[in-house]
Amino acid sequence: MTDAAQLIARARSMLRRKTLYWAGSGGVDPRAPDCTTPLEVGRQWPGLPASQRAELAPLAQAAGLDLNDPTLVLPACDCSGFVCWALGIPRRTAAGEWINTDSIWADAKGAQRGFLLRAQAAAGDLVVYPKPADAKYGHVGIVTEVDGAGRATRVLHCSALNFALAPAGDAIRETAPAVFAQQAASVYCQPKTSLAAMVSGRM
Repeated sequence: MTDAAQLIARARSMLRRKTLYWAGSGGVDPRAPDCTTPLEVGRQWPGLPASQRAELAPLAQAAGLDLNDPTLVLPACDCSGFVCWALGIPRRTAAGEWINTDSIWADAKGAQRGFLLRAQAAAGDLVVYPKPADAKYGHVGIVTEVDGAGRATRVLHCSALNFALAPAGDAIRETAPAVFAQQAASVYCQPKTSLAAMVSGRM
């Protein structure tokens, strides 16, 4: 998918779906009706590391979720899965590589096989930064609005921070780009028309 309006419309179709942020989830099948993967949260909860339980517990409480319910299943996704699904590509390439924040950023800053680095943003571009030294993951989102200087003013993205925003319980939101502005490594990039062929191994 290369048309910016279609890309944004597809991404916005995931708003207000009560999606849980879960790293490694979603975006597997671009033909699926949505970007999520059903996650058996209640069954997995008892076996999670204490650090992850400590992170998730207050978010779940704010969203009114009972993590001790063994039947609790939620639609889950992460930022890369959301973006890949919106672009109409699988997050795993034919070569077995994963499309994630680090790989998108590295391609835009390097070979630009799938993502063209942009000095200024336009609606439908991506904004991305790689894994910082003080965090577990990088982040990526879809630019939906820009100002006269070509800076993103609104971004669609999936994150744990979004899940915690009031009203809690939805990881996919359209927000101001503060989370990206705080990272010096953030860049804008444009998905190339050859991206789908690259992912499928046709080039």
